[in-house]
Amino acid sequence: MKKNKISKFCLYAAIALLLSFSGISHARTPVNVPLRYEVATNISTIPSSALAPWPVFHRIDALSFSSRVGLQTISGDYWERSENPFSIGYTAQSQELINAANGNYAVYNDIDLGSGVEALMLRVALPSGTHTVEVRTGSASGSILGKCTINSTGSESTYRTVRCPLSISLAKGKHNLVIRFIGTNSRMRFNWFAFWARNTLQKIDEIQKIQPDSVNKGAPIIPIAGSPVRTLNLLPTSSEILGKSYGMWSPGKAWECPKWMHDTYWTKGEDGKVYPTWHPPVDFNPETNTYCTYGHEHGDDPRSSEVFNIAGMPAFGYVNEQLATNNPSSPSLHRHEDHFGHKVLVANNWRMYDAQDSSKTTTCDVSLKLHMGTHSPDALANTAHEMFVSGKCDGHEPFNLKHFALFGVPGSFIESQAPLCTLPVTSGITPNPINQPRGGFHRAIPTAECYVRGTQDEQSSAVIRRNIEFWLTDFAGRSFYFAVTNPSRFYNASSSTKISRTVDACYNSSHPLSKTLMCQETLAAGSKVTWDDPRSPFRGSVHSGSHFSGLAFGNSPNSIVYTDAYGKNARTSPVPDLGITFKQRVPVQGFSYKVDAQASIFPTADYSAFGTNGVRAPN
Repeated sequence: MKKNKISKFCLYAAIALLLSFSGISHARTPVNVPLRYEVATNISTIPSSALAPWPVFHRIDALSFSSRVGLQTISGDYWERSENPFSIGYTAQSQELINAANGNYAVYNDIDLGSGVEALMLRVALPSGTHTVEVRTGSASGSILGKCTINSTGSESTYRTVRCPLSISLAKGKHNLVIRFIGTNSRMRFNWFAFWARNTLQKIDEIQKIQPDSVNKGAPIIPIAGSPVRTLNLLPTSSEILGKSYGMWSPGKAWECPKWMHDTYWTKGEDGKVYPTWHPPVDFNPETNTYCTYGHEHGDDPRSSEVFNIAGMPAFGYVNEQLATNNPSSPSLHRHEDHFGHKVLVANNWRMYDAQDSSKTTTCDVSLKLHMGTHSPDALANTAHEMFVSGKCDGHEPFNLKHFALFGVPGSFIESQAPLCTLPVTSGITPNPINQPRGGFHRAIPTAECYVRGTQDEQSSAVIRRNIEFWLTDFAGRSFYFAVTNPSRFYNASSSTKISRTVDACYNSSHPLSKTLMCQETLAAGSKVTWDDPRSPFRGSVHSGSHFSGLAFGNSPNSIVYTDAYGKNARTSPVPDLGITFKQRVPVQGFSYKVDAQASIFPTADYSAFGTNGVRAPN
């Protein structure tokens, strides 16, 4: 984009950050003051590194040894790319250690085990036989921390992630670990080891999200280190009017941030009410002098959009609030959406072409906010989900839309778009509100039946595709696609809640998911992993394949129009009796642009940063 455009963005972002995001200008008594609050530190800004008390995933390459005896380096099998289990970026052919037998060993110095580790997980391949692996401290003759048996994986190109329990506790902090291999088959390969540990030192700006370089650049991470520590003064004042969606979140784990900190992230909607808004997944807790996690994430930082000034911070629940306001006597018409499901996607500098003349191109910036209920029964029944789309294409006027997106027939969806699936499903759950219109396209959601359909080979080969949740709707004149590859639940008609937890399938050896890399790591993690444990890989945090096909607007008599809650029946002025009260900003001069193939795709991103920032289900 042009330089003056970027500088204006920076100015607007700075102003919005001070006035609407931080709440610094409010000096009166805040609402939601906790009953007990003690400042445990005089730290005024977020430190660049601190302890993270939740379980943090650490993966260590076998070749990062400090010393080795008898082990040799070799190129691994081409398809062994387990260092990158969610396919966030391209992983080249790895190098590994071979001759992992006959008492040979590797020493890894200064391994931070935090306040304790239940088990190591070892990534190995053993063509035949049975080997033993010892984990020692200090040296090859040091104390044995743990011992495990490695059974044959079938070939040297067939890898398995194996649990190696640690039975002896170590003092908190860093240790020198020795991994020693006992057996006679020198063709055994060792790729990496990993573990989950609490209270390890982390760098806050490195645990926001993980994304690769791609055709389209991912939204940049705005550094948190050095920012002011959250304080009670950032809460809304007692004179503010609170939206129904504000203040709904509470911590669910001991290491999560206090409720008051979460409530300091708010913005005002166009109705003047206070709403929750985007916040980082991790923060610094002044009560404990450690980092804390909110346990969920909201996608990209809206401030990273080059057109942030158009819409500012998104007011989560604003559309729901207006629907309730317009129907005060009919509670059944109200829409409630859980806080976790609000996700932001930012697209900067995307090249698009004119739908009528592909030789004419422009560059567009778009910021999206969609509510995706990927953990609860909500998405199984409801077709209406709050969506915001704002942005600008060079040479055209800006737009800012807020209304419900529709995803097919209320109360139903289709199975995952995978071989032998895609069948329609009636959820058996009553939509809320009950009068949601049919529109958009559909949601494709994993189901218990889809996973086990077909032969065992068909189940195995398609299991990853059958685990993808895919949402498709129309908005701003074109199609928008949203995909999550690690949802925490799937539809199960035989369950009283109609949902089952994906991670539980890992503990069912007959289920196709149990053989996947994600389940191998789950089984090797230590104690049993529950659905709301940060150690579960099924956190609803990996977005892959999300994209939109274009933007299209017709000519408008005015840049401000009003619609109903579903973006229909546009008028140049509100018509409250018809529910036409939702303010929309549109270009007066219409346009139609498209974007194809890779140019339309948001980079794959893991907003749990490979399990380092404490994000978990529900998310």
